[in-house]
Amino acid sequence: MRKMWIFVWFLCLGSLSISADAIERIKVSPTATMTAIMETAVGESTHPVVKIEKWNGLNTVKVASKVAMSRGVSEITIVLLLLLPLLATLISVLHYIFGFSGYGIFIPSMIAVAFLATGVTVGLLLFAMILVMSLLSNVMLRRFRLHFWPSRAINLVFISLGTLGLMLVMSYVPMAEMSKISIFPILLMVLLSEEFVRTQLAKSRSEAKKLTLGTLILAGVGAGMMSVREVQEAVLSYPELCLFTGLLINLLVGNYSGIRLSEIKRFGKAIRKKGSMK
Repeated sequence: MRKMWIFVWFLCLGSLSISADAIERIKVSPTATMTAIMETAVGESTHPVVKIEKWNGLNTVKVASKVAMSRGVSEITIVLLLLLPLLATLISVLHYIFGFSGYGIFIPSMIAVAFLATGVTVGLLLFAMILVMSLLSNVMLRRFRLHFWPSRAINLVFISLGTLGLMLVMSYVPMAEMSKISIFPILLMVLLSEEFVRTQLAKSRSEAKKLTLGTLILAGVGAGMMSVREVQEAVLSYPELCLFTGLLINLLVGNYSGIRLSEIKRFGKAIRKKGSMK
């Protein structure tokens, strides 16, 4: 199980290399502390020229980020890598304080990155299509009594054909950019639909719906946070401060023992009775 989650995490990191066309909505403008990437002369080194400030020990992450950009690492990739800890912190707060539950912390984080690449509307449409195709194929394959893995492999045939058809149809819609979607967001949506099917078989359909809806809400909020230009600029200008803030918040939330806000209505009567007894 642990090996599977390690693979999933590396898949998430791989999704950070989504093509620029699919993720062009992330545009980080230069800040006062960072000089814009300068054009290089034709025929010389392909590494962009970046002004690197002097290292003083407290700006290690910032200097490392600039050195990476000067060596050709995409600015978008660095921004997303720095945003991932903040995204995980946000999901942690939403779960333990507000009571939103999903499929752990990694799957909502990955779906948030997918939403960032596709847009929330297109991402939800893509997930709905994949889920519908997965459920329909399960109904049709149930009568054949196949083993689990061959059944899931045939399921991917239906998902691939359905996704191809949806991309073909949406290519005629001027407002939709589904034709430019990379393979990584599709794989992440397939992963979420697989978790839905697995939970439905192991527990119940209501539990699968609850966790899937919670995952989509967490991913949507996370994608909204990551798409804010000020947040993107902050993680580039003050990466150490942002990472330290995330660490501090997680230490506080990790020791939180109060009631979740979503459970106040559920346990409201017990809370009032305890207060009246004092």
